[in-house]
Amino acid sequence: MLNDFGGLTVRVQTAGAYPIEDAIVRVRGAQEGNSEIIFSLVTDNDGLTEKIRLPTPSPELSKYPDSREDPYSLYDVEIVADGYAPKNLYGLTVFPGIDSLQIVGLIPEQIE
Repeated sequence: MLNDFGGLTVRVQTAGAYPIEDAIVRVRGAQEGNSEIIFSLVTDNDGLTEKIRLPTPSPELSKYPDSREDPYSLYDVEIVADGYAPKNLYGLTVFPGIDSLQIVGLIPEQIE
């Protein structure tokens, strides 16, 4: 049961660590129970999305090693930016009560 929250911010940058503005970042739940969760975000001039709150299970689950439920939620992230190859991240873990920063480096598209 997803009754808590964790935070996620995505930073999109070039391979040389320069921020990419106006990248589109889509976040989708990757498990039964959160598969309907969808966020669509746009990066600012620092390459950052706003922080979003994502549903997670209770932190109490991490106290019981015998628990059959994971103490985190999984999310998939799709990043698209003009002039760069798109990138997908699968199975990003989000823990309850934790704010995470995911840094994503994009590669320029090949010019033919």
